[in-house]
Amino acid sequence: MFRFDESKCYKMPAHFGGSDYVAASTRYHDTVNLAFRYATDRAMLEAYIPEAFTLVRPEVTIGFSQCRGIDWMAGSYYNLVMVSAPVRFDGARDHVEAAFALVVWENKTTPILTGREETGVPKIFADIEDLHVFEGEYFTTLSFEGNAFLTLRFSDAVPLGEQELAAMKVIPMDIIGWRYIPRVGGPGAELSQPIFFPQHCEVKRAWTGKGALQWTEQTWLQNPMQAHIIKALAGLPVLEMGAAMMIEGAAVLSAPLARVLE
Repeated sequence: MFRFDESKCYKMPAHFGGSDYVAASTRYHDTVNLAFRYATDRAMLEAYIPEAFTLVRPEVTIGFSQCRGIDWMAGSYYNLVMVSAPVRFDGARDHVEAAFALVVWENKTTPILTGREETGVPKIFADIEDLHVFEGEYFTTLSFEGNAFLTLRFSDAVPLGEQELAAMKVIPMDIIGWRYIPRVGGPGAELSQPIFFPQHCEVKRAWTGKGALQWTEQTWLQNPMQAHIIKALAGLPVLEMGAAMMIEGAAVLSAPLARVLE
């Protein structure tokens, strides 16, 4: 009969066997990233921030990443969109400030499963278009079963100079998340804990520009598992839109340094 080995790493279905733990960071060799930031209403945003954290600024960041050449996926690819807010955690041991992932949409099953179970990143599925480029405008759309719910646009791109690029050669992209595993057969949680997942971006080229976003709320019939999430985010007012940025480079996810916050 199958027996678990506590020295091995397993993923469901675990009974087909585990693997040795390898303490190595994961590299995404080719990424294109768009970042949109805007000020919003503090009280409305805090309604979605767990009470273990402190909201640093009433600010929302929507980040799109087109990821290619991913080591841990044997050179494969996927796209993601993360909606986050800056928070601080002050516990008995840890004192960290990073982007709290409110939700992360991805268009492949493999990264969704590993991110949810292993590092507490709230990943869910959406169809995410590759970045379209036409007459100086960059845009992408998220949809679910044919129903579009978010469009991101970037225009008026101005390249950063050599000195500006040198100053931002490496950008921290650390994530704070909340790992929640529901109880089987009833309400409540089997596991509920804050996590910290360090990562960074190595910048090759970058541009500033004008960002625009458009939410389209969905009905329960269109998207029964996500409609309430989309409605909540769409309801956050855009009080002031900051400058948007596009970055080409590589991403490094330091999974061995991820930890539960205490």
